[in-house]
Amino acid sequence: MKNFGKTNFLLYYFIISFFSYLYSSEVEFFFHPNEFSLGEIAKLEVKAYGDKPFRTLQTNLKKNGVRVRYVGSGTETQIINFKVSKTQIINFYVDTDSEGNFQLPEIKVEYDNKQYSSPVISFKVSKKTKNNQSGFFNPFSFDLDDSTMEENPEVSFHTNKSIFYKGEPIVGYFVLYYNRYRQPFLERDPNHSISFPFFLSETLRQVTVQIEPEVIRNQIPKKTLVFSKEIYGLTALKSGTFLLGKTKFITGDSLRFNSLQETIDTNPAKVIVLDLPKNAPEHFTGAIGNFKISFIQTSKQVYVGETAYFELVIEGEGGHEGITPMEFSNPNIKFISQSKTKTFQQLESGEYGFFSKVKFLYGYQVTKLSKDILEPYKFSYFSLAEKKYNTLSLPIPEFQILPKRKMATEPKPKKEIQNLQLPFLFLVLLAVSAIIGYIGIKHYKFKIEKQSFVNMMESFGKKRNFFLTEYLEKKGLTAAEALWLSELINQEKVSNFSAIYQGLSKEDKITAFNLSKKIKQ
Repeated sequence: MKNFGKTNFLLYYFIISFFSYLYSSEVEFFFHPNEFSLGEIAKLEVKAYGDKPFRTLQTNLKKNGVRVRYVGSGTETQIINFKVSKTQIINFYVDTDSEGNFQLPEIKVEYDNKQYSSPVISFKVSKKTKNNQSGFFNPFSFDLDDSTMEENPEVSFHTNKSIFYKGEPIVGYFVLYYNRYRQPFLERDPNHSISFPFFLSETLRQVTVQIEPEVIRNQIPKKTLVFSKEIYGLTALKSGTFLLGKTKFITGDSLRFNSLQETIDTNPAKVIVLDLPKNAPEHFTGAIGNFKISFIQTSKQVYVGETAYFELVIEGEGGHEGITPMEFSNPNIKFISQSKTKTFQQLESGEYGFFSKVKFLYGYQVTKLSKDILEPYKFSYFSLAEKKYNTLSLPIPEFQILPKRKMATEPKPKKEIQNLQLPFLFLVLLAVSAIIGYIGIKHYKFKIEKQSFVNMMESFGKKRNFFLTEYLEKKGLTAAEALWLSELINQEKVSNFSAIYQGLSKEDKITAFNLSKKIKQ
């Protein structure tokens, strides 16, 4: 009886622990780094795995010398070990007024009308620099850390599939493997392009790839960092074996004083591209995925001598590269135009992948009252799930043919035509003048804002990273604003500030202009 009671107790314990884990895994708290210097900022990320309502219950908090500030929220698409999901994120910045050992104050958030609190998180804040302040006995007082001198970083390119079909879209990304960096710095060398032989490539927006934070690589434990600025969608144009992602990266330790950055070659990914089966149907043009077709707009009636229009859409999971318009055997049916879109989104299966939508517009010239027998629209694709070709057939919608309409042939009086032409010409000239004036004003305003941004950047001199953020905070900027400008100035060459400004989004241009006015004041 005693053994039976003990077994029941262990069973209940594991059941309760399992459900507690499921409940708590909906929201997770990530704090990094757990050791940083005074004057620097740590980051707290609160992640909710799902699409339910998610919000913070605190925006600013200061307790026991630790200051926590809410800095914004967003969503990201994640590919964790090639399993894709969607995550909501709330971001906080954390800093202190002094050095020492600290504990993060309790942060509360709400997800799906349930409250979650941060766990006990301890961290350490050290002095601003380990150098001798006077520098008299050591004029070359570099922060030499023997542990980082043995660092042997490695950047590799990975794809979510290593064997796939020609025309099938895949995802590719770069990963840094390192050992002793406190906060790794990783940027692609702009002087070297990326090699994707016989592949179409495009940069995916609002997509984040995550893998295990530490892996065994070549029998050595190494930490990982995904280069999230460039996630690629790739489509093979040719079968065979290829090496993808050959380029150069610049890496180093951003928290190590006077650390030297180095340029390293990437390890390309080896992939095998297969040809599709040879028994392709007549209307197959290379589409791979799972699609459906439908008519979205058609003519209900048409007169003899005029044109009946019909528009259809082909949409579904997969890329649009192999979807082309069908050629009808009837010479009176002409292809007019097309539009194509492809997004990386949540699919019907719940996973995330490529979803394409293609629209085709056709015109049918009606030459007689009797209707021709029109062949149905046919579209073929290769199904990855079924590993076979499928053909869809859709009949042309019915419409009524009317006799040729009578056109009015009486000419309008000349005086009426002249009276109509004068106001029309005046309105055209007025509209052209307004457009030219508006463009001139916009160009002048853009030139002033860009010059203000360039003058602000040039006033920083050679200050970078921590020195620049400290300088900007003394100028009256907040820590978040100073950090934003510091990251912005490291994106391009120092002499190309105009290009930096032109590459900013509309919201970022407004922010940069406001910060330049704030510094000037």
